[in-house]
Amino acid sequence: MIACFAAGCSSNPSSPPASPGLVANLRGLGSAVSGKVSVRDRGDGVTLLVSAVNLPPGGYSVAFHANGNCSSPNGYSAGPIIWPPPGAPQRSIPMFTNSLEGNTESQTHVAGIHTVGENGLAGRSVIVYGGLIADAQPGVPNNRYACGVFEPATTLF
Repeated sequence: MIACFAAGCSSNPSSPPASPGLVANLRGLGSAVSGKVSVRDRGDGVTLLVSAVNLPPGGYSVAFHANGNCSSPNGYSAGPIIWPPPGAPQRSIPMFTNSLEGNTESQTHVAGIHTVGENGLAGRSVIVYGGLIADAQPGVPNNRYACGVFEPATTLF
């Protein structure tokens, strides 16, 4: 039993190991913001965890974007928003209000999307917005503070 525990054995050898989910390393878009966004499949959606530093005080939200590209200075390269979907009553996922410290962590459940699959988040991007989302245009400043591309999270075992 101890050897099986150490080796990560399960009582059902055909069941795949639990996925560690996805992680996106945030880089600032014209700001000093950095951090991580993690997603992990849970039931009908994902658990979303945002950990960020150097955010000015205020309210923040996130949105998932079609392209896994954060190369443009204002996040335009991330492409259109895929979640929340067009026509949703709220076009971003409200996450948190930052304190005066500049560092924050927030967690929420987002129904209707998963890490992999036809509309999965793997290889896509996430953007942290100041307030609610706003459309981006090439080269025009906006309220996008940070962007990251989702990659498989790694585990120690």
